[in-house]
Amino acid sequence: MPFIVVQLMAAVCVSVTAGDGIVVPAYQRFRAEQLNSIDAGRLLISELNCQSCHGSFPGQLLAPRKAPVLTKIGERTNAEYLRKYIHDPQALKPGTAMPGVVSLKSDAAIADSIAAFLTQGTTWRPAGVSAGAVRRGEGLFHTVGCAACHGDQRDISVIQAIRKGISPPSDTETEEDEDQPGKPVSNAGFSNPSFTMPLGRLEEKYTVASLATFLQDPHAVRPSGRMPALNLNPKEALDITSYLLRHVKVKANIHFDYYEGEWEKLPDFGQLTPKDSGETTDFSVSVSPRDDTFGLRFTGYVQIPADGEYTFFVSSDDGAKLLIDDELVVNNDGLHPGGFKDGRKSLTAGAHAVVLDYFEFHGGEELEVEIKSRHLTRQPLAGMMTLERIPTAASKDEAKIATDELIGKGRRAFAALGCAACHQFGEGDQQIKWTGSAPQFSDMKSTGGCLAAEPVAGVPQFSLSPLQRDDISAAILATREPVAAQQSTDTGDDIRQIMLTMNCYACHARGSIGGVSESMTHVFVGSIPEMGDEGRIPPTLDGAGDKLNEAWLRTILKEGGKDRPYMKTRMPKFGDSAADALVPRFVKSDQQESVAPVEMPEAEHRIKAEARLLVGDKALSCIKCHTFGRYAATGIQSLDMTTMNRRLRRDWFHRYLLNPQKYRPGTRMPAAWPNGRTVVPQILQGDSAVQIEAIWQYLADGGAAKVPSGLLKEAIELVPVERPIIYRNFLEGLSPRGIAVGFPEKVHFAWDAEQMTPRLIWHGGFIDASKHWEGRGPGNQTPLGDHIMTLPSGPPMAVLVSLDEKWPDTPPRDNGFQFKGYTLNAEGAPSFRYQWSDLSVTDFLRPFVASPDNGLQRTLVVKSSGHPENLYLRIAVDQKIDVIDGTVEVHGMRLRIEGVEPIVRQMDDRQELLVPVKPDQTGEATIRYTIVW
Repeated sequence: MPFIVVQLMAAVCVSVTAGDGIVVPAYQRFRAEQLNSIDAGRLLISELNCQSCHGSFPGQLLAPRKAPVLTKIGERTNAEYLRKYIHDPQALKPGTAMPGVVSLKSDAAIADSIAAFLTQGTTWRPAGVSAGAVRRGEGLFHTVGCAACHGDQRDISVIQAIRKGISPPSDTETEEDEDQPGKPVSNAGFSNPSFTMPLGRLEEKYTVASLATFLQDPHAVRPSGRMPALNLNPKEALDITSYLLRHVKVKANIHFDYYEGEWEKLPDFGQLTPKDSGETTDFSVSVSPRDDTFGLRFTGYVQIPADGEYTFFVSSDDGAKLLIDDELVVNNDGLHPGGFKDGRKSLTAGAHAVVLDYFEFHGGEELEVEIKSRHLTRQPLAGMMTLERIPTAASKDEAKIATDELIGKGRRAFAALGCAACHQFGEGDQQIKWTGSAPQFSDMKSTGGCLAAEPVAGVPQFSLSPLQRDDISAAILATREPVAAQQSTDTGDDIRQIMLTMNCYACHARGSIGGVSESMTHVFVGSIPEMGDEGRIPPTLDGAGDKLNEAWLRTILKEGGKDRPYMKTRMPKFGDSAADALVPRFVKSDQQESVAPVEMPEAEHRIKAEARLLVGDKALSCIKCHTFGRYAATGIQSLDMTTMNRRLRRDWFHRYLLNPQKYRPGTRMPAAWPNGRTVVPQILQGDSAVQIEAIWQYLADGGAAKVPSGLLKEAIELVPVERPIIYRNFLEGLSPRGIAVGFPEKVHFAWDAEQMTPRLIWHGGFIDASKHWEGRGPGNQTPLGDHIMTLPSGPPMAVLVSLDEKWPDTPPRDNGFQFKGYTLNAEGAPSFRYQWSDLSVTDFLRPFVASPDNGLQRTLVVKSSGHPENLYLRIAVDQKIDVIDGTVEVHGMRLRIEGVEPIVRQMDDRQELLVPVKPDQTGEATIRYTIVW
């Protein structure tokens, strides 16, 4: 049955609110006006995972939303929370898709047994969070994308200020509030939309470590991808976790002593008398009654779970030291701003004494302490602290004996009551299977059972609204229509169904559906206000399959993306299933092929040089708005040009540049070719299609593309004026023994003293020496000019018994070549010299006048004490080498070799250009050829 946008339903439908049944974001948002009953029911069947009991459902394009994997759930979830949740899911998390079961509600002991079975052999202990991490986490939660699906969790005064565009007031949660973790944040007066997913009581469910682990890889336990991954790094995951668990109830577990004084380094607090003492839940400066000139000593015991090496992290402003068992592990002493230092220590399982000393002189104050190991996610150390050494716990065997009966009862209930139909517990042969059965969709009734308004014994009880029950019934009945009426043949309808299922419409519009809702627009933030909504609101997906190439579409759906650094909301990763379903349909629905191939008037290297000029500050000035790799734009910092060829399709690129407003109305992207005419007619004959194609080819080099003019603001350009310049430093594409030679004729080369041959030739600017002449001078420098051509590496000469013999691939030095330095002629041009066996070689290159740019003439003089046979010089390697009327054409270069017939030979998948070297009676041979490019 095709997706239908029902315009008349607004007159007959009631609105769907947060209290109306189970929350499925697209259902709550679009049911009233844009989803008919059948499509709505199909969406609910998928998102309630009805297929786990009733088999496949016709017309579904994605696998249903699987229930969380419960294997090892005891390592991440509180047993008491599980017990309450199993007993009555809606009471603990209203709107959840988790059904209740009559027997579980009537007999709490069954829920107790299932919880005991799932969490057997594990312990759960809440951990405190730091105020600094909570503040950072609040910002991340409300900007990177969490709030787009889960709603704004802040105080109403903060929300109202942000929505009005004024500075928000200070957080209404004071430090006293932080000591009352059960106190909720009031947001009375602001209601998150009904289509935001409820978070539930996370502080009762997770530990800091388990929630941080989940946020980094939600697909590990929720494999259907409905909860996407935001590619959070460990620190970001920990900060968001700290914010979400800010109300966790934790007993004091760390002792502190408070001191007053002015220090520039930590004193020995053991020799001082504290002004105050107490107990706290965190290594926090908040225990100090003043902001400056104070010190703190925290003491307690860290409970190490297993033998191993542990890494400890301390960030402080000002100084701090961490000691474990009286041994200094992290030293972050002195006056300085915040910043982590770390140290490692091998520890045995059990309690270890901790001392953390800290002082604050003046200015800002900060203190954070974290721990990590091979099997322990980076997390606050405070969560693993106790005030006293903990007595040895009962052995695992004793614990197992004490709960054997309860665990066994829980295992049987898990298999019999239908839990195992939806949830995976165990791997492979150990996975528990459902022991019950349910009718297939084709055989089941469209009412009663799971859809009954009143609880029915023996079946799951979903908290469906009356409208949701009716919609599911309508979808089931529709499957009994003729097959042609059930299945969509419209690719656009398929795309809508998938985007509804994956909640893509929370951020993206496509067609007349979705996009950021007015009530949530304030959580979409950009870092460049001048870009307006274009810099903070995710782009429309209209024509996405035309704009983005297929490989990149797959990449961003499977792995996420961050190509708009100015946009704080991230493109999350949804995984393989979403990519496999959406990408081919995007391509089929959107892709256009309307731009013909463009015949280019010049060689590729010249085309790219002209394109480099086009995008620079002397022509179209693309660099004013677009970054270029590591180089910032001169104005706003829009999309990186070096990524465009990797992301976009050539056909769309041509059409978009000709008319940006057609593809993104309101964009700040200017039209550089208004009405198809260029604004820079002096470049590439003023041909718009050629200019756009040139830019496309230039950007195909990605990060290796030459930097456009106008970006190298601190360049130290070496300009040969009357004599050549010799520049010896690290050059891109050469060994560390590269030697660049620049000529006033604006034609240059770089000779490699490791390879004994010229490796680069180019035109225009010579070298920007700023990389090596400023600071520590790290990295390799690329030539400053254009038309950079690469010549073959490897031994320049070889003796070949036959022309079928491969050219040596061993380094020249290993082959016996020895560099003998260079000499300068009267004009200052170098002649490079090297020795090989009984051969003495001089290699000299000089400019000569050519068109359209000057060329190079290379002269090699080979002297031998003997008369070597079968000696060859290799001067070119490429996929194809042509010899036409005595001129060799290879990779955009034209070579003319004097007095000898060159040899072109095929070796595997490439061709080589060889010149025979035949010394005369005096033992001397001269090879001379010119290069024009």
